[in-house]
Amino acid sequence: MNTAQSPVYQTSVEQKRHAQDVAKRKRMGANMPKLREMLREKYRKRIIETRNKCTDDNRDIQLSELKEILRLELSEFEHDLELEQLVLDELLSDVNEWYALGEQNVETLYEESEDGQPKDVLCPVCLVKPLQRGKGNYNCECGVQFEHSATMEELEGLLDKQISTHELQCTQALRFFIEPSSGQLYNMCGSCDYFSSV
Repeated sequence: MNTAQSPVYQTSVEQKRHAQDVAKRKRMGANMPKLREMLREKYRKRIIETRNKCTDDNRDIQLSELKEILRLELSEFEHDLELEQLVLDELLSDVNEWYALGEQNVETLYEESEDGQPKDVLCPVCLVKPLQRGKGNYNCECGVQFEHSATMEELEGLLDKQISTHELQCTQALRFFIEPSSGQLYNMCGSCDYFSSV
């Protein structure tokens, strides 16, 4: 005797996920937030906050160590206290000036051009001086020279793309360098073994 059995449906996991996704979109409407974009923005903000906090903490440690070293060096002079304090203040003002200059250079990396003029692209190696475009190559006042066929805007886009690609995987800063034998620009990270040519 044959008994009636309930039918067996052969649905795959992908079909189930698709059906769930369609149901979710219908329920939430067309304005369903894109989770990937929300997470990317959230993690980008967290990385920036963590980087700033680490930079500030590192700066505090460096300044305290530098103050201690300066005090030890100045105590050896055994001159009068006014000279010691004057030299200490001058050296600390130089250190603060260096940090201010570094912060200014970091800010100019992310500055948008307001007047429509093409903005300077900072040298990715020294992060201080702007790049100058030559015939088929780029050079900087710091002595860096490399070959690349991209325009200034394209090069800036390539650099931004590689930095953001690396930041998705690692919180350490990406380092740029010139390969002496080929004259090409490369970047690498010593923390996550990221390596790429520009």
